[in-house]
Amino acid sequence: MKTKTMIKHVLGLLLMGLSRPNFAQLPAQTQHPKVSRIDSFITTLADHRLFNGSILVAEHGKIIYQKSVGYADFGRRILNTDTTHFNLASLSKPFTAIAVLQLVQKGNIKVDDALAIHFPDFPYPTVTIRHLLTHTSGLPILERQEDSYIIAHPDELISSQKVYTHLVEQKKPLLSQPGDTWRYNNTNYVVLAMLVEKISRLSFATYLKKNVFTPAGMTGTYVREAGMRNTVRYTRPTQYMSAYLNVDSLDHNQFYTYYQLGSLAGPGNVVSTIQDLWRFDQTLLTGKLISPALLEEAFQPVTLTNGKVYHMGSSSRSYGLGWSLYSSKTEPVNKFIFHDGHIVGLTTFLHHNLTNDQTILFYDNTDNNPIQVMVSVSNLLNDLAPLNIQLRQSLVRVYGEALVTKGPDHAISKFNELKDDSTHYYLDELEMNRLGFDLLKAALPNHNELSLEAFKLNTLLYPKSGNTYDSYAIALAQTGKKEEAISMYRKSIQLWPDNKDGKKALQKLVGQEE
Repeated sequence: MKTKTMIKHVLGLLLMGLSRPNFAQLPAQTQHPKVSRIDSFITTLADHRLFNGSILVAEHGKIIYQKSVGYADFGRRILNTDTTHFNLASLSKPFTAIAVLQLVQKGNIKVDDALAIHFPDFPYPTVTIRHLLTHTSGLPILERQEDSYIIAHPDELISSQKVYTHLVEQKKPLLSQPGDTWRYNNTNYVVLAMLVEKISRLSFATYLKKNVFTPAGMTGTYVREAGMRNTVRYTRPTQYMSAYLNVDSLDHNQFYTYYQLGSLAGPGNVVSTIQDLWRFDQTLLTGKLISPALLEEAFQPVTLTNGKVYHMGSSSRSYGLGWSLYSSKTEPVNKFIFHDGHIVGLTTFLHHNLTNDQTILFYDNTDNNPIQVMVSVSNLLNDLAPLNIQLRQSLVRVYGEALVTKGPDHAISKFNELKDDSTHYYLDELEMNRLGFDLLKAALPNHNELSLEAFKLNTLLYPKSGNTYDSYAIALAQTGKKEEAISMYRKSIQLWPDNKDGKKALQKLVGQEE
């Protein structure tokens, strides 16, 4: 079924179905043949602290399952519900794209306009609005572009205008020619939000409320602007902490919280609820926000300048005008649109199966993996098995917490006690590596000693991994143990001949020794 035909099919179902969503817990929920399997899966995740939020599943325009688990605010014991507000993070991008396409529909701009037509000082004359929407602009990556400024201004909330000013003043070279490659980049959507403001002569928040949220019935949705509190989110900021901490309670100079870029609108910061996301999903395909023709264009995978449709690796996944797209690999082929979002302490997802008219909406405010939820619930909706979810505890976290609280001897004793209990614990090389680096920069009086313990253990656990020796060498060098660092770099390069950074570091250390 072609995309245009699918949109008409779903539109017909919507017009025959509900005029306004019903959010009451449906008695029929428990009778639906697919619901018990979905509920069992979600309950299992919640029991293992792998889901803390709210989920809604619908089919043919009717809600068949919804459930909220855990706390929106642990400190105040406020439960998650379908009216809990949460930041959509990058799930905001489809809203930005719709705003841009509305201006296209009105004839104010064209998708293939060079941005410089509307911003004469923009230093990249060949970058078009389409390039920005599809992440093929080649513009500098936002987080990398602002790195040096953030280091110099660690407490500043960077504005969209500041980001744009840096683009104009620095005139860094493009990462690739526009249209040549796909590269996900928040810079694109910062600029698009500024374009909406310039063309509409409204603030981005006001434009979305007037032209997207209100027409879609999203009465509880708004754009979070600079200075407004964010929604409550929780994370375990290091591998030596097993407790979840409120992200806003963390020192952003010690822990990464995305603080300095956290107030930018366009790539993120639409705040909504599960109820309102459902209203948006039901309105999207009706043509009420943008025309079916523009919607069809938005759902087409991007074609690069070499004439080839872009796909991520060997998958069918691609990107359109503000939407991620993919198809199932088995017959009958299903077409999907979705977008996910992630900021520290939060994951979000909107997933719509266009072929079978199925919707999955959810958020989790404890930083869990959204992909495993989306894929598994989608599979269960279509009589397939869910993913094999890792339900065991991380032995690295248990070891790390013991190392910090009771020292190396207690930690290794605890590790040896639990390492053979594969039923309840798993061990991961990269997690142990991260523990070492977390400790290396920790604000603890003996953090160097503890860091070396973790890295040393990792080389013993994974003696054939060049990366473990490389990381151990980095820590040894930083703590002044040059002779030992040289030895570990040599071991790393022996196992990992392509370790170019290790070779450079080794040459530098050997030169210092001489």
